[in-house]
Amino acid sequence: MLEFVEGPVIEAGEESLVIAVGGIGLRVAVPARTVNELRSNDTARLLTHLILREDGIELWGFATREEREMFVALLSVPQVGPKLAFRLVSALPPAELSAAVRQGDLSVLDGVKGIGRRTAQRVMVELSGKLAQWAPVGPSPASEKAQVVVKALTSKVLGFPEAEARRAVEKLMREAPDASVEELIRRALTLLAKG
Repeated sequence: MLEFVEGPVIEAGEESLVIAVGGIGLRVAVPARTVNELRSNDTARLLTHLILREDGIELWGFATREEREMFVALLSVPQVGPKLAFRLVSALPPAELSAAVRQGDLSVLDGVKGIGRRTAQRVMVELSGKLAQWAPVGPSPASEKAQVVVKALTSKVLGFPEAEARRAVEKLMREAPDASVEELIRRALTLLAKG
């Protein structure tokens, strides 16, 4: 796969750069903060993610490994395509996105243009256990963990009544206090499905 591109910046757009590589100009979609850090003729080295489609080739570039990993993680979320994943990466550095997911702060995610509440909730549920690598802060306090799980269970996507969700989470927190948010959500779904 195409790991990175490196070469002089020939042209800069709002969220793209044209990089000269071996006599070819590659247009790479990059976050606006990356564009702002570079000037024409600066040498850029961008970690890349290539997506081949029937209607074309998309090359996404990132200044840091964490940004690229976050982009790839977001692509694993159902109904989040490259454009939405890129908007999130562009709007929120990895540490900020990780903190928002960990704290259950939907307003940070759905404040990004094109990311609605339902998509924000889906991102939160799917990535809750995967984002610690970008903002390691040690284990979450039990109450914070429980709060994130209850928010996920009572979201429009899952739709459980708050009282039932709280009872299930309290029970699971007593049984497995060290379980991750992702594991607690899975266990709670199983428990609530049994009725």
